[in-house]
Amino acid sequence: MRRNFLILAAMMMLSLMANAQLFKDRTNGQVTMGFDLFTDINTGSKYENFDLRTINQGFSTYLTYNFPMGESKHTVSLGAGITFHNYYMKNAWLSEPYNHVITFKEDANVKKSKININYFDIPMEVNFRIVDKFKISFGAKVSFLMSSKSKVIGYVMGDGHKWEIKYNEINALESIVYSAFARVGYRCVNLFVGYQFNNSFKQDRGPEILPFSIGIGIRAY
Repeated sequence: MRRNFLILAAMMMLSLMANAQLFKDRTNGQVTMGFDLFTDINTGSKYENFDLRTINQGFSTYLTYNFPMGESKHTVSLGAGITFHNYYMKNAWLSEPYNHVITFKEDANVKKSKININYFDIPMEVNFRIVDKFKISFGAKVSFLMSSKSKVIGYVMGDGHKWEIKYNEINALESIVYSAFARVGYRCVNLFVGYQFNNSFKQDRGPEILPFSIGIGIRAY
């Protein structure tokens, strides 16, 4: 199973690399397509009755329009994209996501529990091409809440049956969040880090989730 997953992931990465380069070539380098795979580490204060898993994988994709900086190969980019964050809880689940104040229920019978938060992003970044195939980028983005949901799998009802429960909305989330990020890239592959400045939840209405993201990205060079 693990071997098949690695082969599938490698095939997807190769396909994304080819498509990103082809897209940029067809737009004469003015438009860039990018894809990111990352994990979120929560830097917010520990919540009273749950903790996040160490690895919280997420995904984002984006398009940017590139403005040259004079006669140099450096660019300023403005774009749009979407980001999907997944936060996995340990021995707890969101049993009442529609409440005014969000709390998580402790339960040792939880097998899998997560919340999913999705944003529409407007990123802006400055790209410095050090040599032909090596690039360093710094940027920021404002993200608008699109959707959210929660899911739990486990023996959480106390009736001896294994349940899978999904909710299609989580209350008390901030509608706008702000982040900064940096990238170091060679050819189509780049490593990046990002940090969200404000809490994913409204003040005093949920846990403090301030994700620090680390991941790998694919985009044309």
